[in-house]
Amino acid sequence: MSILAVLEQRSGQWNRMSFETLAAAQQLAKELGTTASAAVLGHGVEALASELESKQLEKIYAVEHDLLKDYTPDAYCAALGQFIDQFHPAVLLFPHTYQVRDFLPKLATSRKRVAVSDVIAHRVENGQVILVRQLFQGKVNADVRFGGEFPHFASLQAGAYRADRMTEGSAAVEVVHPSISPAQIRTAPQELFRE
Repeated sequence: MSILAVLEQRSGQWNRMSFETLAAAQQLAKELGTTASAAVLGHGVEALASELESKQLEKIYAVEHDLLKDYTPDAYCAALGQFIDQFHPAVLLFPHTYQVRDFLPKLATSRKRVAVSDVIAHRVENGQVILVRQLFQGKVNADVRFGGEFPHFASLQAGAYRADRMTEGSAAVEVVHPSISPAQIRTAPQELFRE
């Protein structure tokens, strides 16, 4: 069971929640006795991905394509769908950002899976991952278990994991070039939303 942290960047700048997601992926991998990797999508992101070479990861994937320069849900889903088919990660973790909220349901549905959103914690019981998310505006915590075959998808709430708990190590960057055509992109990038 491999863990993949899908990190978010915009115009070559990391979203701060990406490092929280990376720390969570490392923690979960350690508890499951498996490996964690990271992926970043965009155009010209190899240098950005190389900033993670000092982290304890099995691999860092720079998913590169001209059509990933500006975010569109169609391009991101096409690229990640091909990535999943090629590398078979078991659990994909995402920061719970506006961008992820836009494309993650589409990606999960395309794989006939559900995405567990806004996770605040996790634990491992008998080798099974249990995610904790809040309901009713934080009044109730619910335990959620993944069902069905891999891959499984989850987005992590801001501040749920601490970026300063990332583990140091070394990893190599692998550049991945998905096959995306302009005909697959049904939406045009709009003005950036400021969180």
